[in-house]
Amino acid sequence: MPVFEIQDKNGATYEVDAPDENSAVAGFQKFNGANPDVGVATAIGRGAAQGATLGFNDEMRGLVEAGGAAPDQPASLGALVRGGYNLLTGSGADAYSAGTERTRDDLATARAQHPIATTTGEIGGALGSGAGLVGGGLSIGANAARAGTGLGRAAIGSAADGAILGGIQGAGSSEEEKRLEGAGSGLVTGGLIGGAAPFVVSGASNLFRRAVTPLPINAERQAAANVLRNEGVDLTAGQLSGSKGLRYAESEIGGNAAENMMERQGEQFTRAALRRAAIDADRATPQVMDDAFTRIGLDFDALAARNQLIPDRQLVGDLTTAVGDYGAIVPESMRSPIVLKVANDLVDAAKRGPIDGAAYQSLRSQLERASRGAKANPELSTALRGMREAIDGAMERSIAVNNPADAGAWRDVRNQYRNMLVLEKAASGAGENAALGLISPSALRNASVNQGRRAYVRGQGDFSELARAGEALMKPMPNSGTAGRLRAQNLISFVPSLIGGGVGAAGGPGTAMAGFAAGAAVPRIAGALMMSRPGQAYLSNQVLSGPASPQARAIANLLLTNSGIAVRNHP
Repeated sequence: MPVFEIQDKNGATYEVDAPDENSAVAGFQKFNGANPDVGVATAIGRGAAQGATLGFNDEMRGLVEAGGAAPDQPASLGALVRGGYNLLTGSGADAYSAGTERTRDDLATARAQHPIATTTGEIGGALGSGAGLVGGGLSIGANAARAGTGLGRAAIGSAADGAILGGIQGAGSSEEEKRLEGAGSGLVTGGLIGGAAPFVVSGASNLFRRAVTPLPINAERQAAANVLRNEGVDLTAGQLSGSKGLRYAESEIGGNAAENMMERQGEQFTRAALRRAAIDADRATPQVMDDAFTRIGLDFDALAARNQLIPDRQLVGDLTTAVGDYGAIVPESMRSPIVLKVANDLVDAAKRGPIDGAAYQSLRSQLERASRGAKANPELSTALRGMREAIDGAMERSIAVNNPADAGAWRDVRNQYRNMLVLEKAASGAGENAALGLISPSALRNASVNQGRRAYVRGQGDFSELARAGEALMKPMPNSGTAGRLRAQNLISFVPSLIGGGVGAAGGPGTAMAGFAAGAAVPRIAGALMMSRPGQAYLSNQVLSGPASPQARAIANLLLTNSGIAVRNHP
């Protein structure tokens, strides 16, 4: 089918396939009417196409045609290599000249008519070409980066990329009789630029990433932060990042904002812990804890009153294990008679048949009081607690079989009681915060470990994840004598002295006092900015916390290399 060239009102030329001239004109008018800004779109497309020939190089189209390819064929590596070979041997000189001239004319026209659109297209094309070489596996430097090699090897690969591109462009931009010389010069220049590009890109990338995300954190710290945030516990930027300097600065110059934040955080953590026992409160005060024990006891009584314990073999086995473990640890002369007595009472009751709810509750209360009263004797306390767990388990199995409607409620109450024992221990620690009802991560961790060390280590139990995350991020810094805290404290005294001395030297004692007062305000202002919502958001953001991808750096290397080579070949 014939091809007709038609020029629009902006002077842009289009090629239209049509059976005759009238059809070509009619089709173009219909297309142009539906797309009044088609000239801009075409300019962008031409700019992108030009950039796709590896950016800034109007010689590339000539090299493609010198390699025997059609004028509209993409600038593949094979086409460029063939074109470069034919050009150096002289067999493709005419095709090269024609292709280069045509591309330069088209680009000059597009730039004159639509400079902004064409520039945008060229930039997009250059980016696309770099991504294409990297994604297509044609970049030696990108392949080295993907293989996990260091910066040095990536630089060697990038130097090879630059040498190849520089050699091709050097030959293409030289006069016919100096193409071999231009290729050699371009090869050397391209290699040097390509070898330096990874170091420049790496340095600039690191500076930019640190400017955006000043305190990046690892995946483990981020996971712990996510646990606390999901529990409703706010963190400071210093806690999130783990930066000791920032944490000391928050403590020393954060002022009331930091103090309020710590108190609010303590309440949030305590609330998260108390939720495990169905307690809705911010502090584990004596009244809150007593109310919770009373509520859970009443729930136990209500459920036990309408159910009965049916003894089974597992009950006998669990009781035997509790008594046997106690006997294996404690010498016979030091064993408490209560263990064997209670075990015999339970076995005798089981022989008589089902144990009604009232009898079960009485046995359970006796074991609980004896266990809590034996805190000074941990082996005895553990044995009694094990026996109580044995009858609780037997009651739960009985309810599941004979009254499944109560099974879920019984499980919940039993779990709440188990968690209350952890909270009781965590809330009974020493210190001002514990006395005020705040549960610290360290206290919760110790209580969780005491309940079940293996469960805590394996991440099991209702408290292990919360306690571990709190201990990792919220543990207070040492109060005094540390280098970090001293540096933060010195900032408060040093800045006023420095500013006051400087102003005094310039204007005398009176102005020195004014300078000292102004200097004294600097740490306070800095602390307010640091603890403000925007300040904390900036210091804690993790937008660019990970390293830049090898592909992104490889594309940046190619773009920088191409730019340097283009500037060298087109002064």
